[in-house]
Amino acid sequence: MAIPPEFSEQEHLQNTITRWVNREVRDYFSDLGGDDWDPDIRTPRGSLRHACTHKELDSLLMTHLRWQLFERIRRSAFDMPFYGIPIPGFHEARRFKPQIKLYFQEDIQDVEPTFSPVTGEVSFRLMDHETDTITPAIAQTYANRIETNFGVGGGFLWRKGRVMCTYTDRERGYKLQILARNDGTARDLIDRVLDVQNHTPDWSKLNVSENQNAAAAFPPLPPNDRIYGKQRRLPRSRPIADVRFQASYLNVHGLTNPQVLYDRTGLYPSALVS
Repeated sequence: MAIPPEFSEQEHLQNTITRWVNREVRDYFSDLGGDDWDPDIRTPRGSLRHACTHKELDSLLMTHLRWQLFERIRRSAFDMPFYGIPIPGFHEARRFKPQIKLYFQEDIQDVEPTFSPVTGEVSFRLMDHETDTITPAIAQTYANRIETNFGVGGGFLWRKGRVMCTYTDRERGYKLQILARNDGTARDLIDRVLDVQNHTPDWSKLNVSENQNAAAAFPPLPPNDRIYGKQRRLPRSRPIADVRFQASYLNVHGLTNPQVLYDRTGLYPSALVS
């Protein structure tokens, strides 16, 4: 008989996962070490590798959860919430200056029930560089400055609000739109963004706009509307939330994928700094 009489489907499945899936987990996190890696959950990537690795005493539920987590992490390299430039067809239409984007997201424990995490993005151009002058060494310098300005102390918190603060300096690559609680918190963020390129803000370029009835214009709990066959809650507009810096990346015309500069999450092994 090809299958022995006391054959255990569960044991066979988990043994197979140990041999095959754990090998994929090891390869994905190979920057931490090979089979002799000593588990260390003090770093984000170390914590993720340990959580994804199948253990001998795992239940079927634990096995399933570990596999789901690993698949989610692998998809993150392609499902980055970073969108816009470069879009291939749009990208080819004109020659862009290199662009840096900073991505922020609300801490999961702070997310209001039934709502998605609040996010935020800030982007700017590198006007002193072209696609043929930007290099990995230059990108490394920007990654280091982003780590200093946004990565320390658990990640910089952008305190988003309803006040629109715009800072425009096209010659130096800035057209920033910052939603903040007040112009003071916006100035702090703008100052850190400009410092990535060693620029000093010219506050005459800052404009502040505040709605006279913000509570009515941007209700904390938006109304329902009929969407896709049922009543659903409309998205919030200008929600008040603290969003924490997560990662930054560099778009360069001609590169298929962005280069991740600095990553706090541990999801992007190609990041120059993590």
